[in-house]
Parts: sequence; structure tokens; C-alpha cells
Amino acid sequence: MNNPYLTPERVAWLHIKYASVVLSPKYISIISKETWGGRHFSRTGWCAHASWEEATAQLIGENFRKAIETSEYLGNPTGPIDSDARKAMEVVSDARRRAFEADIARTYGYKEIVDIGKRCDLVSGSWHYRVDDVIILKATKRNAGGHSAWPDPKKYPGKKIQVPLSASDEELGLAIREAFSRCEAPGRQKINWPKPE
Repeated sequence: MNNPYLTPERVAWLHIKYASVVLSPKYISIISKETWGGRHFSRTGWCAHASWEEATAQLIGENFRKAIETSEYLGNPTGPIDSDARKAMEVVSDARRRAFEADIARTYGYKEIVDIGKRCDLVSGSWHYRVDDVIILKATKRNAGGHSAWPDPKKYPGKKIQVPLSASDEELGLAIREAFSRCEAPGRQKINWPKPE
């Protein structure tokens, strides 16, 4: 099928690598994603977590860089995705995610795995890796059902930060901290990063 919308430039733009950073009152986690139409916990990409005390800007930036560089785009902008391959991926992705969450619960003393996601803020990072080296960090808004982005970037320009992947680990980590300071949560639930060191 000939689709004039899918120019080579547009196809390159659709190839995106993703990583997310979660901040809780006890820990920070950095997770590589892989894309199959939607985003999934990476089966092979870099994932890490650290306590507040360990989470320096240098450590955050270093681990985020590894996570987004090892993210994979496995979509197919010009045709259908292999459904059998996707189903096989989901089994492995889900098992790795559950193991990662269990490790967080054990490490930081959560009684139930479900508790690790309470009162967390989220920053989403994306990179059009076939186009440039610009990382786009998006602050989110926490709500009862999870996290949501602001729908109109022109109305909420401060919720998005751009930083080159070629920045130093510390600069990248500081940009992520700044993105967290722009997250929103109901009432007094905000975690308020960055914290004094």
C-alpha cells in the first residue's frame, strides 16, 4: 500500500526509544522500554533502582543513558506487527517486570509489591534516535489511576524539558531532577524533588 504520509523522514521520526524514571518516597527506578505499537518493560534493556541516599545526579544520568540507549523500537510503521512475536515478547516482558518489582519491594521493605507504586511521580523520556540526539523529558500528573501527561504542550510548555544525550551524566541527571520538580500530585502528596544534598 502506497501511503504518501509515510515519507522516509516521517518513518525515521516514528522510531522512538523510551525510558521512564519513577520517584517514590523511598527509591528511584529507571526502566528501559521496548516499543511494539505500545510500550513494554524491556526484555533486555537496562533497568536499575537506588535509594534516595544513593540517587545522585551522576547516578541518575548514567543509568538513564544506559536505559534509553538499550531501549528498542520494534514497531513497523509501514505494516502490521507480527502478533505471535508480540505475544511471546509480552510473556518475557511481564516476567522481567514482576521480578524487578519484587526486587524493589524486598530491597526497600515494602510488605506488598503493589505498595511500591503508591505516591510515586513519573518522568517519561523519549528519543527520536534516527533524527537527532535530543532527549525529551516529560513531567506527569499523578492521579488515582496512575499518571497522565498534559494534553496541550503549548498550554503547558514547562512540563517538557529537552536535553542532548551528549550532555554529561550529571547534566542529564540534573535535567531529570528538574523534570520531577515539575510533576504534580493531588493535595500535599508531592514528593518535591530535587531535595537538598
